[in-house]
Amino acid sequence: MWFSCPGFWFWTLIALGAAIRIYFVVFTQGTYDAGLWQLNVMGVTQVGLLDHYRLDPNANHPPFILQLESFVWRFSELAGIPFRTLLRAQFACFDAGTTLLLLKLLRHHRWRYLLTAAYWINPVSMILSAYQGNTDSAIAFFLLLTVWLLSGRQTVAAGVAMGLSFWIKLPGILALPAFLLYLRGWRRRLIFLSIAAIVALIGYFPALVQGAAVIATNVFGYHGRMLQTQGGVAAWGPRVILFSVIAAPEKWPEQLHAPVLFFLQHNWQIGLLLGVILIVLRRSRRSVSGLCATIAIAYVTLCGLTDYWAFQYFAWSLPFWFFLRPWFFVTATVLLTAYIYSLYWTLCGNPWLLGTWDFAGHLDWPTSVIFFRNLAVIFFAACAFAFLIGAIVNQIRSRRGRRTRLMAASELQARHS
Repeated sequence: MWFSCPGFWFWTLIALGAAIRIYFVVFTQGTYDAGLWQLNVMGVTQVGLLDHYRLDPNANHPPFILQLESFVWRFSELAGIPFRTLLRAQFACFDAGTTLLLLKLLRHHRWRYLLTAAYWINPVSMILSAYQGNTDSAIAFFLLLTVWLLSGRQTVAAGVAMGLSFWIKLPGILALPAFLLYLRGWRRRLIFLSIAAIVALIGYFPALVQGAAVIATNVFGYHGRMLQTQGGVAAWGPRVILFSVIAAPEKWPEQLHAPVLFFLQHNWQIGLLLGVILIVLRRSRRSVSGLCATIAIAYVTLCGLTDYWAFQYFAWSLPFWFFLRPWFFVTATVLLTAYIYSLYWTLCGNPWLLGTWDFAGHLDWPTSVIFFRNLAVIFFAACAFAFLIGAIVNQIRSRRGRRTRLMAASELQARHS
């Protein structure tokens, strides 16, 4: 079949994805994230890392990546290259590495090249890696690298990759239980976990020695923020379903106020807990593709049930979606592309995303953006519950099957005796 080998079509799509990423990096300004990163690295350069953490409670990135990007800022000043360009170029390159790892991990899949090309030209991956201006795309790279190394039984190297991911951002920790359950034997698990912990500690140790309290508060204590306009338009999360799709807040029965408020305040913990539960329920999926699917489901559940991590954080798990059924990654890609692109077009005032990203200046969003937002939020929330129910049902069936086989073996043994 035409998609079974990397012919002209494949390299054309690879070139197209590369060209669009270069366009985003060089010619666009990115979102507020790029500007916030510039303020962060300027603060580190002017007052030092620890004092910057103390002066800016919103500085929540790990010490290593903040210090590294401060050097990139100094280079940008010397070279006359905009910092936002150098920042986004790094993570566009991470995305290229992610694509290569995806190709390697799909080596036994008959649609290997088609799925790899589909990821590379996925508008969501292009926007979040080369336009957004944040480090989230690196999480997917290090998680895929860890999977690839574990698939080759390189436990120590996989532990190093996992530890390095924490130098850039912490959300890779959700995948840690999946890796531990994938490994066979407590010795390999202990080696992997120890190496990951040691490598992670190396990246944090100098800052922890000088200011453990502020690192614990700013970095370890960060759990995302709810993103909404000053006009009250929520960008993502269950409150979209509760208050925009079902009913406005003032129309809810008074007896439901307390449980709804509790859920809205704690939905990030609930999403995190359900993600871990799903990983445990799927612990028998010991293949590489099963591990990748489990990681995808865990992150989709987390992001689908919380207000605190908005759309850019789908970059953490985006390449893992291609290990799920086509109905999921096709629908998810279409809905997120429609929502994110229409929103960014609105905020930039330009279909080519060339304008200045102005979130604060848009108190209300067009009906089309709200429509795509609602569809995307409903889809991911529904998938989170569907994945959870499916995992529970499969676990019950598996236990019944084991019980039936044990009873049949006991009966057979009794007849022979």
